[in-house]
Amino acid sequence: MKNAPYIYQIIAAIAAVSFFIPFFILMVKRLVKYQAFVWFAVYWMLAGAVNLLFLSETFTGSRLMIVTERVFNLADAPFMLFILYKTVQIETIQGSIKKMLPAFLCAVVLLTVITQLQDFAEILMIGGGLVIIMMYIIWIIVHYIKGIKHHNTEYTLQFIYYALLFEYGISVVTFIFSYMIPDQSNVQDSFLIYHLSIIISISVASYGLFMHKESPEEKKLKVEKKEREAEIKFL
Repeated sequence: MKNAPYIYQIIAAIAAVSFFIPFFILMVKRLVKYQAFVWFAVYWMLAGAVNLLFLSETFTGSRLMIVTERVFNLADAPFMLFILYKTVQIETIQGSIKKMLPAFLCAVVLLTVITQLQDFAEILMIGGGLVIIMMYIIWIIVHYIKGIKHHNTEYTLQFIYYALLFEYGISVVTFIFSYMIPDQSNVQDSFLIYHLSIIISISVASYGLFMHKESPEEKKLKVEKKEREAEIKFL
């Protein structure tokens, strides 16, 4: 990014920092008790750490950057599949992911061993991972659109899923230009689109987390828990 226009570098820095905003909101609003929110916040923080490394000229000029980038790209889909499995509230989708995740991991390992991770194999794995993740995110959103009754936690999760849909949707576009038709694309413009998509998607997710309120059911459980704790202390 050192040869990119100054405004591109500023946007890249903003995008890298924005990855940490969801976790900051969780801490400020004391939402760390919601494991689903924490999983996504951890995912974004890891991505933020990698993106901060990419801002360093020393790091980007080393071989470690190439290795980190490849590992990050290849690990993204399996990690997101695992997070979706841990956070989705729909049994049908959760069961499907439970079958898809090990199958995808086995395919990745097998393809890596056979091809020694040649360029075409990496393109196939990253592209396949993007398609699978998009499929599950759309599947989850469709269930919400159908009018499934949900409490505020699931309502907040909708913002996160919409954010992920936008983020991965743009990733598909940048993947096509970066991997499928690299001769017709500009690397700096591709990074600009990626960073702008991150800023927008994180903003959507952060809004959902910031506006989160406990449902009546959650408040009732909270009151009952406090009453039980008071009774135990009294005894």
